[in-house]
Amino acid sequence: MSELSTTVSIKIQVGGLAEGIHEYQFKVEGSDLNLEFASSVMVSVSLDKAGSQIFVSAMLQTMGTFSCDRCLAAFTRPLSAAYRMCYLFDSEEADRFDPAEVQVISPSLNVIDITDDVRQTLLLAVPLKLVCSDTCKGLCPTCGINWNLEACDCHEEGTDPRWEELKKLRDRN
Repeated sequence: MSELSTTVSIKIQVGGLAEGIHEYQFKVEGSDLNLEFASSVMVSVSLDKAGSQIFVSAMLQTMGTFSCDRCLAAFTRPLSAAYRMCYLFDSEEADRFDPAEVQVISPSLNVIDITDDVRQTLLLAVPLKLVCSDTCKGLCPTCGINWNLEACDCHEEGTDPRWEELKKLRDRN
């Protein structure tokens, strides 16, 4: 069974590590990764050392704190992502793998630091469109009232006639 450790960086001791599968658990604060999250980042790592290669597979989980793209309200959403990397001691073996998933390291390397890889994986897990809910009504473009909380008396101004064809397409869906 693996032990949970709270850390600022995610480093795994590989020097002198026996061959086989090793499990690690890390708890990292989002601020230590230069990310704003509502909770700590939980990192579960499985490391498989075999001969001249080390295969690392990590599962990441946290709660992200975001601002809604429609109404600007703050909200939290669970984030989870997976990360994997193969570390090789022999550069000739690297040609057999996807270049995005392999790194050649020195056989004398004692520690693998996956902190930046975890950070980048979490950044890629953040959705491009951030909305507090699928039914979010957004803000009034005239007065700025949050339509999720209250209604306003603003009228919809006439639109530029050049947009009419696009509006027909939108209304058709």
